[in-house]
Amino acid sequence: MSNTEPMTTGEAAKYCHVSQATVVNWIKEGKLKAYATPGGHHRILRADLLSFLRTYHMPVDATLRTSSRPRALVVSDSPNAGKLVQALQSHEHLDVAQAGNDYEAGVQVARFQPDIVVLDTTSSTLDGLALCRWLRATPECEAVAVLAVGDPESEEAARGAGADAYVSTADGSTDLEARLGAALTRVAD
Repeated sequence: MSNTEPMTTGEAAKYCHVSQATVVNWIKEGKLKAYATPGGHHRILRADLLSFLRTYHMPVDATLRTSSRPRALVVSDSPNAGKLVQALQSHEHLDVAQAGNDYEAGVQVARFQPDIVVLDTTSSTLDGLALCRWLRATPECEAVAVLAVGDPESEEAARGAGADAYVSTADGSTDLEARLGAALTRVAD
């Protein structure tokens, strides 16, 4: 299937690992945008399915990606998670995914294949530094840039674990978007 060809509800169901009836229900509920053919069959544009998956924090299958835009994975279970995702999504040149626990982070690294991993060191149940060390020790991830985010006292430990850059959240979130953008630019270069 080409990147521009619309998909059937059955094809969308395979990507989402649900039944075709579930996809039809999402369409009827207005959750998933689709159009109807003259014969009454639903067709879904790839961009609409991607938007749906991101809105409902569902994993994005690598075969669905239509662009070569850089991908950022936010690993956080703290209250900062939403702010980090929102700040990154404001950069239209990034595809953004989120993981809320260590297992999900590993799965997302394999599935989403991020170019940048943003680790929140303030997470209470995540071991972001261990994930950073794992990324650095995994040959398939050697090109992945790691941007750690957290309290100023965590910076040295994050850099010691292999973080390429660090953004302090001590100043509040007023300019978090700008500071993340500047750090992303440094890491990407």
